[in-house]
Amino acid sequence: ARQGDPGTSRFFLSIEDKLIRLFGDAKLENVLKSQLLDDLPLESKLVTKILDSAQKRIEERNYEQRKNLFDYDDVLNKQRNVVYYERRKILESESVRAKILAYGEQVISEIIDELRQKKFRINQIIFRLENLLGTDLLLNLETKLNILNDNFNPEELQIYLFQEFWLSYEAKVMELEIQHLGLIRELERTLILIYMDREWKEHLQKMSLLRDAVGWRRYGQRNPLFEYKEEAYALFKCRGLVTRHLVIYEL
Repeated sequence: ARQGDPGTSRFFLSIEDKLIRLFGDAKLENVLKSQLLDDLPLESKLVTKILDSAQKRIEERNYEQRKNLFDYDDVLNKQRNVVYYERRKILESESVRAKILAYGEQVISEIIDELRQKKFRINQIIFRLENLLGTDLLLNLETKLNILNDNFNPEELQIYLFQEFWLSYEAKVMELEIQHLGLIRELERTLILIYMDREWKEHLQKMSLLRDAVGWRRYGQRNPLFEYKEEAYALFKCRGLVTRHLVIYEL
């Protein structure tokens, strides 16, 4: 028979079918067991009604599962759009100098915040500052002593470090431009793209592990999707932070 030809269809259903086990009821099972005869079709309005109801319920459940899946995918898609937009801007721009300077200022601001909150030992902070941009950004003796003695103004220190960073950056640009015109611009662009891609790949792996983990939290009466969104945002911020630091310290 071809599609559209007149005729009827007959469906076969086992009482052990998943549809009946999950969404059927005792009435259906009793009817099937009491009226089950070999080689004879089972015709009952009650059976048809119960099966229609079960089919509707399983379709609703499948819809909710698909919707839940979309909600999780939507979080990652938004992050992907941000990363692709940033990457496209870097590829299409003539120079990423402004990006490098912004990265450097953000790194300095993050280090100053760590210094305020005393997250790391002072000597570690000074070592990171002096190695900023891959050069010996030497702090003068007075600045070092003020930091060590916790006697410093964060705003003044930040401005001072910005200025030192700009000077060391421009000095490195001039040094490389003398050796090969345009070398530093291509080097900057390549470094940003390499570390951006590497951190994005690692981020995708972390997001996959997070998605597997949050599903268990519903047993603790917590909302898995809400916690997934919160932790996904924290991971995305961390990805950006690590990318900035890798680029700045590699230059």
